[in-house]
Amino acid sequence: MNYKVVYFTRTGNCKRIAEKISKRLECEMIEVTDNKKWTGFSGFMRGGYYSSMNRKVEIETSKKVEGYDELVVISPLWAAGITPAIKKFLLTVPSDKVNLVISSSGSILKKAKDYKSVSNIIENKNNEDEVIENLVKTLLNNKG
Repeated sequence: MNYKVVYFTRTGNCKRIAEKISKRLECEMIEVTDNKKWTGFSGFMRGGYYSSMNRKVEIETSKKVEGYDELVVISPLWAAGITPAIKKFLLTVPSDKVNLVISSSGSILKKAKDYKSVSNIIENKNNEDEVIENLVKTLLNNKG
């Protein structure tokens, strides 16, 4: 099975998660960007507003997303939703080929639909390595 890891990050947490997963799966990492400034407190607030109001953004990927069997897509949780950049990206790929990984400080994604899997990494539960290990084991077991 050929995997690609696709991620969006504001603070670097999702990049770190993507690096761990891509290393374990021995696959390519692709960053999604939206050319918005999300830094600092104002970026945090604007991100929550964009997510909750379903605001659209234009995105770019660091590499072409092609030649995969399944994707691992990593997004922070902003105002109980996937980031606008990842929402837009997900419109371009079949949802049944997406293993979604959500990173948050204390919440889970409640509106998860039609994805192959959804994993929640919750900072205040300190479960990052455990969630990554479980996901990678499942994906590697399905590889054969």
